[in-house]
Amino acid sequence: MKVLVCPHQMVMGGSQLNAVEMAARVRKQGHEPLIYAPQGVLVSSVRAMGLEYVEAPEPVPGLSREWMRRLSRLVKERDIDLVHAYEWAPCIEATFSAGLRQRVPVLMSVMAMDVPEFLPRHLPLIVGTPALAARSRSEGRQAYLLEPPVDMSHNRTTDVEAARRQWEIEPRELVVSTVTMLTTELEKLQGVLALIAMADRLGDRYPLRLLVAGDGEGLEQVSLRAKRVNERHGRTVVDVLGFLADPATVYEAADVVVGMGTSAIKGLAFEKPLIVHGEGGFWQVADPESSQQFLQEGWFGANGNGAKDLEAALVKLLDHPQLRSDLGSYGRHLVKRRYSLKVASRELSGIYDEVASSHPSFSRTVSSLVRSAVGVTRFRASMLTGNPVRQQQWSHSGVAL
Repeated sequence: MKVLVCPHQMVMGGSQLNAVEMAARVRKQGHEPLIYAPQGVLVSSVRAMGLEYVEAPEPVPGLSREWMRRLSRLVKERDIDLVHAYEWAPCIEATFSAGLRQRVPVLMSVMAMDVPEFLPRHLPLIVGTPALAARSRSEGRQAYLLEPPVDMSHNRTTDVEAARRQWEIEPRELVVSTVTMLTTELEKLQGVLALIAMADRLGDRYPLRLLVAGDGEGLEQVSLRAKRVNERHGRTVVDVLGFLADPATVYEAADVVVGMGTSAIKGLAFEKPLIVHGEGGFWQVADPESSQQFLQEGWFGANGNGAKDLEAALVKLLDHPQLRSDLGSYGRHLVKRRYSLKVASRELSGIYDEVASSHPSFSRTVSSLVRSAVGVTRFRASMLTGNPVRQQQWSHSGVAL
């Protein structure tokens, strides 16, 4: 089956990494994936995996007619059997171009914390948490659960000493690592700034080193804060590494990993204790008890006690090496059992076969498209008026603000 895979962007991030890695895997299941996406740092990874890449127009506010025009042409020229779109904009654009004009099946994937209410309800949808799958089905959607998969053979600890040497870490140092996009979406940037402030606060008490890997609009601000902290302590307390095509050694060098979503799961795969970061000052150690909620609702959270919770979580782990070891072993076992890339690729291949052979009724399609068009119009209006409540809701749905 010829599958056109459409990530929303190609900067480093969980959704687009998932799209690329899964495309490479389903090729082994006999499918022929083609990546259609704008330029970005992940394009080199696409080519390294031997996947074919076709450049899409750069994202614009709202919807892109040029993106839709090129998609329709590509579907026709390459005789595409299925379009797999990731996140809200490609989902809508594929629906109202090739999906409508050429009647090509469209499969939607949303790896965000929520599903935009304006996405078409007649099209099948993949989400990343059991809670979101159940909620989507209760809304009448044909929803599939496909949790963020992890390549266990690559994301594993093999040589901690070599990883630490790469970043010039002394044997006595305790390393806290975070791999994240430096963006205000889901308060990721705010979380990194809070981590830097906490490293500054604990830097005299512990031989602490904070590794920050990632890029985004907040990189300059993060680098400036790190420089001030390092000058104050007279040593490197915060090391800002920027974008890394493969941040494996950042995870591997860590004594503690901090993150959310796919980054959090990868930290567990490296057999590291994890502190989950969320919105509104949420910080929580992932242990057998707290993980039950994360497994259902995603590796995220909201409404905590800010710096107080972060300090308590860090001190708890930094003070107890055996606890770090126990939680690391628990996390690796959990990821192996729940998030195997090999198993997920087989499940996605089966979803492709099912979606390609199903055809929603004409009446359901029409009512869904009308509802979606009205919803997109309202969404664009709320973004233009700057309604803060609505914008926060859209942020949970993966909409960049």
